Amino acid sequence: MLIKKIVPMYSYNFLITIRITFEEHCIKFSNVLIGQKKLTDTSKNNF
Repeated sequence: MLIKKIVPMYSYNFLITIRITFEEHCIKFSNVLIGQKKLTDTSKNNF
């Protein structure tokens, strides 16, 4: 009974950590894209 209780919690925590790291990577990637868009917008305005 104890193992049946531990395994779902472990896999649940594992999924949460994967989801958090995935979200962090997505946020960094979107920040890079947004930063590039801002750079291109400012360069267009300068010229």
